[in-house]
Amino acid sequence: MSNMLEAIQHAFTLAGGTPGLSALFLAGLIALWYGKEGQKNDTRMLFHYALVMLLVIISPPYLYLTGRFFQGYTIDKMYLWLLPLTPVLLKVFSDATGALKKLHHRVLFVLAAAALLLLAGTTSYSAEGWKLTENSSYIPEETLSVLKRLQGIRREKGKEEILVWAPQDIMDYGRRYEGGLLFVYGRDLWLGPIDSEMHQIYDQTAHEAYAAMEDAVAHTKEIGKIAEAYQCDILVVSKERFYEEEQPWPRLYGNYVLREILEENLIYMQREVAK
Repeated sequence: MSNMLEAIQHAFTLAGGTPGLSALFLAGLIALWYGKEGQKNDTRMLFHYALVMLLVIISPPYLYLTGRFFQGYTIDKMYLWLLPLTPVLLKVFSDATGALKKLHHRVLFVLAAAALLLLAGTTSYSAEGWKLTENSSYIPEETLSVLKRLQGIRREKGKEEILVWAPQDIMDYGRRYEGGLLFVYGRDLWLGPIDSEMHQIYDQTAHEAYAAMEDAVAHTKEIGKIAEAYQCDILVVSKERFYEEEQPWPRLYGNYVLREILEENLIYMQREVAK
């Protein structure tokens, strides 16, 4: 049950449901419930529409089914809760303003409503999830610097393509950065097999490789073997886990030697065999 509540809270946050806006919305539903007893058809319809939309989207069965069988779909559809939010607040504010007879009372109410929105923490939706789609081609600066360096290495070696094994963020952005950078798996591995016809389904070896790269400190012995099995040209390992565990990063991963130390990542390359 606690996991389900955390999932609801997380999904609401991603969809722009700040605590203040959520509180205003729920208060608006209560006001509509009280107002619907006055036999106003528009009020009753808006109340039932908003309530059904809210309950369907955050209901545990819905979250379980989408989280179990349609990964990624849950967060996308959480935005639907915003559809009734605006009309509910506008309806409540409009009815309250209309109930006031004196002009200065209306002015005071409008100012109070504006203050409530400000106290809610935002005057517009600020969904964390929306930041991912503001510019789909945007690559974070640190990730971009790593990809530029990988591109430079490829060109220095005179290769059209190089096979890279790196942490999730680098492999996610790398495919859209340059076609000459090949990766041992793609984002559909960590998203899961959403659609077996549209997404590649990876074998157990690939899942073990993903787990090893995401925790390079605990898998120092395995990473070298996995990289050699994939015949990778380059390994990119994040420094973060080494800092967290207060461990020094290795100079070697099997046959791969540490060549470059970047701000947040380490680049390993195969040892050149002496001729």
